[in-house]
Amino acid sequence: MNAHPQYDEDFELYELGVLDGKDRAEFKTHVAGCAECRPKIEAARSHVALFALAAPPSEPRPEVRERLLETFRARRPQRLQGAPSVPARRRPWTPVWAWAGVCVILLAVAIWAAINNLRLSKRVAELELSHQQLVTSNLELDAKAARAQAVLDLLTGPQTIQVELSPATAHPVPHGKAFYNRDKGLLFYTMSLHSLPTNHIYELWLIPTVGKPVDIGIFNTDTQGNGQLILTALPQGLTAKAFAVTIEPAGGVPAPSGPMVLVGPVS
Repeated sequence: MNAHPQYDEDFELYELGVLDGKDRAEFKTHVAGCAECRPKIEAARSHVALFALAAPPSEPRPEVRERLLETFRARRPQRLQGAPSVPARRRPWTPVWAWAGVCVILLAVAIWAAINNLRLSKRVAELELSHQQLVTSNLELDAKAARAQAVLDLLTGPQTIQVELSPATAHPVPHGKAFYNRDKGLLFYTMSLHSLPTNHIYELWLIPTVGKPVDIGIFNTDTQGNGQLILTALPQGLTAKAFAVTIEPAGGVPAPSGPMVLVGPVS
């Protein structure tokens, strides 16, 4: 594994002369003191040397060749008549090594552009991810703030009633408490109520002054017997006469069917 991944893209750029200024000086200093990177700079130098050999051979253009032949044909009769021979003008032509150098420069520019585009794309992706995380964090904070404010409004509301829920039989340790506001909702928690197995659940019921019990929500308790239902919305148009907790199958049921463990009247 490369211990210096930040330099992986710079070996060929350094040999092509694309790196400059602070980047070139920093890279040169690092390579001089890094035994792991020295073989890589040698390999990059070999790759760059091969670029020139990989360039295709250059041939004269067809119009240049045809012009030379026409000049030769026009001067041939004069030589047969004894006229002094006039040497044909040779048009300058670009040697193959010059074209190879141009190809190397163009290839270096293309490599630099591709690497720079890759870096920019990576940076844009990182910025987009950071923006999305910031938006999600702000939404979560807004939701928590709104929930905390709603709980505070319920607890301090002038119409909020505190309801004590006790076991339906005897006087055991388990205990429950509900803060009930007909308009703002319900905040319920319980203490010292043993946890249920996975195939059963506790279900909280609102017992109205008129009609059948209404499901408010399901919950289970932790290892210390603590459970809660926070800011549960209540059905519109119902006034609670009492609240009760029963043990039901996992997932809850539409009507109470299991044993009642806590019950408390709304005073």
